[in-house]
Amino acid sequence: VESAMRELTPMERTAFVLRHFEGQSIEEIGSALGVGPGATKQSIFRAVQKMRRALEPLVNAIP
Repeated sequence: VESAMRELTPMERTAFVLRHFEGQSIEEIGSALGVGPGATKQSIFRAVQKMRRALEPLVNAIP
């Protein structure tokens, strides 16, 4: 998971952590990052896509 997180841009990583680990709202994350809700949602979406791609080999390796 750590290695997958390192593949994210700083904005994607921050948005992902604030949303999925801290449970913050889109508005709270956008305010913290200084961007609007659209950019916030896009950063989270991209982060989730990248995390899925990075972790897919691990999930597929589980018998």
